[in-house]
Amino acid sequence: MAQAVSRSAWVNKMTITPATIYVVDDDSSFRVAIARLLRTAGYRVMVYESGRQLLANPPRTETGCVLLDMRMPDLDGLDVQERLNEIGSGLPILFLTGHGSVETSVQAIKAGADDVLTKPILKSTLLEAIERALARCRGRTEQRSKSTSQIRTAPATRSSAEPAGGLDARFAEVMDAAPVMIWVSGPDKQCIWFNRPWLTFTGRDMQQELGNGWSEGVHQEDFDRCLETYVSHFDARKEFRMEYRLRRHDRTYRWIDDTGIPRYARDGSFLGYIGSCTDIHEYRETQSELRRRLLEISRLTRRADAAAIASLFAHELNQPLAAILSNIESAELDVEGSSAPVGVKEILSDIRRDSLRASQIIRHMQKLLRSGEPEIQKIDLNDVVGLVHEILKPHAAEVGVEMKTHPSQSMLAVRADPTWLQQVVLNLALNAMDATMKDRPGQRRVVMETRQVDQSKARFSVSDTGTGIPAHRLSSIFEPFASKRGGSGLGLSTSRGIVEAFGGRIWATNKAGGGAVFQFTLPLLGA
Repeated sequence: MAQAVSRSAWVNKMTITPATIYVVDDDSSFRVAIARLLRTAGYRVMVYESGRQLLANPPRTETGCVLLDMRMPDLDGLDVQERLNEIGSGLPILFLTGHGSVETSVQAIKAGADDVLTKPILKSTLLEAIERALARCRGRTEQRSKSTSQIRTAPATRSSAEPAGGLDARFAEVMDAAPVMIWVSGPDKQCIWFNRPWLTFTGRDMQQELGNGWSEGVHQEDFDRCLETYVSHFDARKEFRMEYRLRRHDRTYRWIDDTGIPRYARDGSFLGYIGSCTDIHEYRETQSELRRRLLEISRLTRRADAAAIASLFAHELNQPLAAILSNIESAELDVEGSSAPVGVKEILSDIRRDSLRASQIIRHMQKLLRSGEPEIQKIDLNDVVGLVHEILKPHAAEVGVEMKTHPSQSMLAVRADPTWLQQVVLNLALNAMDATMKDRPGQRRVVMETRQVDQSKARFSVSDTGTGIPAHRLSSIFEPFASKRGGSGLGLSTSRGIVEAFGGRIWATNKAGGGAVFQFTLPLLGA
């Protein structure tokens, strides 16, 4: 961008042949303020309160530009621009908008605008944009004064200089001034251009980023998910939004919010994608703090009202279990030393074992509900998953869900609170079961798996045969209330808070054949 020019320099430039600036805006206070600023800078200014007023007396000068509000009643800015083009006005147009976005800028540039300025506008920004537009205007005027042969060669020169993908220098200039990072890809998925804010952020040059070069800066843990989102939406020609970590020029990784939309030529042919990225690292840290606080609130809520539930739960189940065990003991005494069949003794032994296991499960559930401060200790992730499987297996059979586990063959030692980790696995497994309810009986499957990855992490995954997660929700599925299904809406958010509190990471993806996969990793002890 050009350097800011002092007021005296602007006045000196305009002293001999002041250019005329046509200001069209339905906001009277804005018109007055802009007109005062421009006259002070040495320009001749004409103001209009509507597009129709301008069109009733269209610009006649050859040196000047139009400052045109994009959203106005009756005729909006794009309509006014179209009519100015129809009557042969060659003055450059700078759009003014209070609703700036990449999509808006692209629409205006495609329609022929020279620049798009977002309100409120800094004085230096406005004057620099006007001077650039006037320079182009003067250049076009000089071009028209040349010979006919020179005029005929001009379009071919401009066309040969256009970058691939239908971009031109004016587009690049406007996008370089945007306050966000912008990328453009061609129809082959390869990136063909990045704006200056992107290159400044990454500290790399254009050649390094072109093609798939930009992906070198994506965090390894986010790469597969990022690529899957990009390719699947590209092939379907759909808008997408994803969050990932991108390496900054100082070698640190920052969270980026990336939105991509398809690009089309005027004849409807597909040109590729254009995307805008914003740095949301501080926002993510704020959200992480919010999740920690929600976790604390969740813990306090459990302690406040779940104690009574746990007490009632234990009482109602332990009473009949105690009676069963007493009867078993009496029966065992009766058959001891008798001639009762061996099978009877084995049946009594099985009943005793299952009753004791039921009592153990109840104690674990009580602890889960009454959990207070975390008790960090060394635990085997396989044991946690195995216990949850034992808890849910009867319920899964009752609702027609086939639940399987594929534990790691080796111990996966992690440091965590076993009860809190059980809560995470239990929540994810219940969600997976719920997701299969639309499947036909016999096709409802949930698989829990544990394994070691990268020699330093233990990974848990639970997959289902449901319908999957809508693509637009994948990046926000762990936000508070994003996954509400008749509950509090805090389950997945709380789960992420617990996993991150133990130094891990949790995420969700869709399976190619249908269904979703929820996964989390935790650091292995001694890694």
